[in-house]
Amino acid sequence: MSVVGIDLGNLNTVIAVARNRGVDIICNEVSNRMTPTMVAFGPKNRFLGESAKTNEISNFRNTVACIKRILGRSAEEVMQTEGKYINAQLCEKEGEAAVRVIFGGEEACYTGTELMAMFLSKLKEITQAEVKNAAMDVVLAVPPFFTDRQRRALLDAAEIAGVRVLRLINEGTAAALAYGMPKSDLPEAPAAARNVVFVNVGHAAYLVTVVSYLKGQLEVKGVA
Repeated sequence: MSVVGIDLGNLNTVIAVARNRGVDIICNEVSNRMTPTMVAFGPKNRFLGESAKTNEISNFRNTVACIKRILGRSAEEVMQTEGKYINAQLCEKEGEAAVRVIFGGEEACYTGTELMAMFLSKLKEITQAEVKNAAMDVVLAVPPFFTDRQRRALLDAAEIAGVRVLRLINEGTAAALAYGMPKSDLPEAPAAARNVVFVNVGHAAYLVTVVSYLKGQLEVKGVA
């Protein structure tokens, strides 16, 4: 069974699948290699990914971007730090930050976990169109600053969407593995390790990860 890796970005999400010949990026239904991390609600339908992005301008207040920034956080915290970046009206539901939208002509409130589950169901659909497997084994990349509550919320969202998560991996560590695994010129102990700095200029966060390499092993020295 193929293992799927998902880089869950604040603005866009990328899906990759590990196969015998290497790692392939999966294109979505409009042949884009990145899928907008967005959910939108209309009079009759729910829009996910590309279709949500298309509806953003004409349906701004019922389109939710920055889902990752409200996932597993309190409404008070989100309103203080993220409120001006969220299209929809913020509210609270079951102790978690949520958004209030009009869906099917009625007012509805969805938590960050519920929104993420909707979006993950779209990623599952995109992946299954390519991989042709009923089940999905997934590794999800998350920011290193995600709290335990945010990580649990993401796992809950994956369970709702029917996605089996093998593990969560910090984004910097994922980049370090992708860089180091094919390298054949890394030093061997007891030689001095090679230090590499990875800079991730993201949509909502700027992360720097320092990684120390020896042949067959790596150690994350620091993240900021």
